[in-house]
Amino acid sequence: MIACSVHTYGVHVAARSAPRSRSRIARSLDGGTPSLLGVRLKLVRSPSMFVLLAVTPGILGAQTVVPVHEEPRHRLAYEGPELRVLDIEILPGDTTLFHRHDAPIAYVFISPTPVNSQVLGQSWGSATRDTAPLAGVGNVIFDEGYATAPVEHRVTCLGDVPFRLIAVLNRGPGQATSGEESLGAVGPTEAEGRWFRSTHQTLANQATWEWEGHTRPIVVVQASSGSVSVELGTGSRQDLQAIGDFVVLQPGARTHLRNAGVGPVALAIIEVR
Repeated sequence: MIACSVHTYGVHVAARSAPRSRSRIARSLDGGTPSLLGVRLKLVRSPSMFVLLAVTPGILGAQTVVPVHEEPRHRLAYEGPELRVLDIEILPGDTTLFHRHDAPIAYVFISPTPVNSQVLGQSWGSATRDTAPLAGVGNVIFDEGYATAPVEHRVTCLGDVPFRLIAVLNRGPGQATSGEESLGAVGPTEAEGRWFRSTHQTLANQATWEWEGHTRPIVVVQASSGSVSVELGTGSRQDLQAIGDFVVLQPGARTHLRNAGVGPVALAIIEVR
């Protein structure tokens, strides 16, 4: 789901004054604001030199817009040919840079708190500190509209705690919805769109969960406290030890998950289609 950077571009030319050139510049300024190739000029006098400032019209006050995965509070935590994973955290009172969303995205809410947003060129939204968060901890929300209607905006955190999400961006073409009620061994489908399907699993204390593989990439996000050991078909192992930790499971990879903690662990599971 950050202070806006406003860039002013300027060109300056500085030269020690000679009596002849100084009087020519002064006469030009007395007759009105001169221009060179459509650039407004301003003369700044100092004891030893004249400084000529050039400012391109329309550049002052322009906003810098960055791709969402380059916005500093949207940390790029994983990048592959089919997806990106961002770890998003906005501290209380902080505001992101203006950034561009142009790919379908699925959000897992890790620390929900009120936020407000401003679309580039428009006023801020109407959210306040009393506005309810969009979702609860561990909930998954898709925003697939970015694929056809990109948005450039910035977001500010209104709450007293950081606003944190794990975001999964689909870099592929997606596929038609299937209406299937299950993600195979992953679990029953809870939500489905063209670019994502999602579900949840809860591992009881010391419980294990294993499946032979899947046809699409899967992102498993820890949505509660606890510890989960993930053994991948490649022979590697990854431990999830805190809420917001995640692992990307590649298609066809046999996976074994074990609750290594002392209580149940909730997992949000997203299929990238």
